[in-house]
Amino acid sequence: MQHSKILYEKGILKNLNMLTQSQYSNFKFVGRLDNIKTFYSGIKALNFGEYGSFQITDDGFRVTVENGKTIQASLFITMSCFSEYHVDGIVNFSINMNVISECLGIFSATNCSIKMFYKGHSAPLIIVLEPHDEDNITTECAIKTTNYEEPIDFSLDEDNPSLNVIFIRGPDLSNIFHELDKAAEEIEITLSPRRPHFKIDTLGVMQSEASIEVAKTSDMMMLFNCRETTTARYNSSQIRLTLKALSVASKVAIKTDSSGLLEMHFMMQSEDRAEMYVQFYITPQADV
Repeated sequence: MQHSKILYEKGILKNLNMLTQSQYSNFKFVGRLDNIKTFYSGIKALNFGEYGSFQITDDGFRVTVENGKTIQASLFITMSCFSEYHVDGIVNFSINMNVISECLGIFSATNCSIKMFYKGHSAPLIIVLEPHDEDNITTECAIKTTNYEEPIDFSLDEDNPSLNVIFIRGPDLSNIFHELDKAAEEIEITLSPRRPHFKIDTLGVMQSEASIEVAKTSDMMMLFNCRETTTARYNSSQIRLTLKALSVASKVAIKTDSSGLLEMHFMMQSEDRAEMYVQFYITPQADV
């Protein structure tokens, strides 16, 4: 990682302020976000694994992190969120998540834009940070990339008759999760077309239990589509990994079916009201 290097003097960037079409052809990917705050929140939510797999296409920008075969999280940013976006085909690479998180954190407390450049295989990911209120300050970082690792293909079958889907307001769900027992070892989630509709149970030290129920008619429930009763138990430490994304989410989609695989979508609005998404897949306890 190189801080505050004048990259255009090294031939990596030919013009920091404006790239011509011919200069775009030197890069496999160029993207600009006018404010890093939501992007930084998404990257922090994924910073539980050492490396993130980046895949950039015409559909958008995706980063995926895994921990073993039990939890996977992805940050997805649509092309419409970028004020500049150029990609040549499909761009894949992996980078250290702690490094990019530290780079973005340099100006995380202020309004700041980010521009990203990637030349191709084995080249570093170049990020240029420019605070809005500081005309004379620019920070450039070059982050080493490694070979792309294909993430596990987790998915829920939309045609499965046991598929249950709810949408709940993010701040309300955040309050619920912060009320849960921090010492709980397991969290059990029930979705049902009948009462209790949406229920969270905790099992903690000395087998102590707590329970929270949310009716489908609750004001915090934005959509309720449950076909069959599903109940599964999860490692609470994995559920807690979602809290960073939940803390900035405007709404959350929760999906599961009879397999117990839990899918959670956290929808975050950027400063210009565009939506970014963090998606988690969490596998259930095998012995329950």
